[in-house]
Order: sequence, then C-alpha cells, then structure tokens
Amino acid sequence: MDIFHAYLKKLTKDERQSLADLVDTSVAYLWQIAYKQRRCNESMAIEIEKASKRAVRVEDLRPDVDWAYIRDSARSIAESGADIVDRLKASDDVQPPAGGTNRKRKEAKLRV
Repeated sequence: MDIFHAYLKKLTKDERQSLADLVDTSVAYLWQIAYKQRRCNESMAIEIEKASKRAVRVEDLRPDVDWAYIRDSARSIAESGADIVDRLKASDDVQPPAGGTNRKRKEAKLRV
C-alpha cells in the first residue's frame, strides 16, 4: 500500500471531506488517485502535500516529476531576488521600437 492510500485510509470520513475541500476536488477523486486509477496533476499534488502537512509528499504522488529540480530552481530564484529587481530596473532603459510614426504622412491624411 502506498503512502497516499495509507494516509487517506486512516482519515475519518469528515477528515477526507475536509482534505477534498482543501484541494478543491471530491473524495471520490482522491480515492481514484489513491488506487492509481487517475493520475494526480502537479498542482493538486502540491495542495495535497500542504493540506496533509507533508505527511504525503509530492514525490509520493508524482514520482515522475523532477521535484528536486523544481525546488532548487525556486530556491535559487528566491535567493537572487535583489538581482531580479536590478534587472527589471535596467529594462526601463530599453530603446523605443525602431521606425516610429511618420508625422508628415499622418498630418497629410488629416487634411484630406
């Protein structure tokens, strides 16, 4: 029996309903995930991990996803927050698009 199935089985009926409400699905759908009849999508796996207070991990629900890479990427983005702000400020220095408008041509059309 896998971790999510065991976790779901030990919950009371009300606790299962509460979990389903927290992850915005039905209890029946959770059982289908537990019995491997349906595959849990990534966002629901994250919500189940949060709702179960990490008793069930995303790695248990979706072992095919490289969660370590995602966690490391999120960590590096969070740590480089100041760098991102600096890059965004620098992007304000971008030149306007080439070409622009031909004022004389527009004025000629208005006079006609």
